[in-house]
Amino acid sequence: MITAVINFKGGVAKTTTTMNLAAALRKLGQKVLVIDTDPQGNVATNLNAEDSLLDSNTITIGTLYQDTRINPEKAIIKGTYFDYIPNNLYSYQRTNGMSDYRILKQIINKIRHNYDHIIIDTPPYLSFDAINAIYAADTLMIVTDFSRASLTGVKILVSVLDKWHDRSLASIFKNKPKTILFTMYQAKTKIAQALLSSIEDSSDMGIILKEKIPRSVTVVEDGYSGIPTVIRSRSKVAQEYKSLAETWFHAKKNGIIQGEYHTLTIKING
Repeated sequence: MITAVINFKGGVAKTTTTMNLAAALRKLGQKVLVIDTDPQGNVATNLNAEDSLLDSNTITIGTLYQDTRINPEKAIIKGTYFDYIPNNLYSYQRTNGMSDYRILKQIINKIRHNYDHIIIDTPPYLSFDAINAIYAADTLMIVTDFSRASLTGVKILVSVLDKWHDRSLASIFKNKPKTILFTMYQAKTKIAQALLSSIEDSSDMGIILKEKIPRSVTVVEDGYSGIPTVIRSRSKVAQEYKSLAETWFHAKKNGIIQGEYHTLTIKING
């Protein structure tokens, strides 16, 4: 099951979500691969593996984009909490001018039989990398912090991609199963229910997941430690990410994602 974690806005916890979902799925006995398509290389940074960010010889997803003859397995790093393919700033040079948005899917097809879940972390802007992730994914997880401004941004994102000049991409995005995960959630705020109601009226944005990641300093502290929150903490944040992993575990098994109000059927293209 291939999941692209997206939002063309930074600071909404895409990488944190990617890593905690992956680590929690691994604890459930799943074989998990994370692919970092953001040239900033935040997955490696958050694992305290910055060496791969500095070495131009590191085989990254950008390397695989540039030369599809390379076996993708050579890029996979066997991590403590999950396997991952890193990225770094050299990818900007390697992918400059490229326009084939199906390359990532071709790369994944060579290795997907080795994994139960592949989770793609994406950059916070519409780019070659992000569009490749959308093409490759079985389902999209739109991660957004719980604020009116961010939700407006998500609506704009959906609207822009639905009307994208590349009609093939627009069609794929429109028909791709989409979920919304709230981060930095504060349930007791007065605007909470009003915002939820507003989103439900915009069904084209996707279904709302029942898991909501609360605002917490624990996540920030774990980001410095190099250990995903689900591994070292019993906090509410860890509990919600573990619940999210269970939702994804069952989705892989039966093709259905149970949301807050609705269910979503997904097709896993193995």
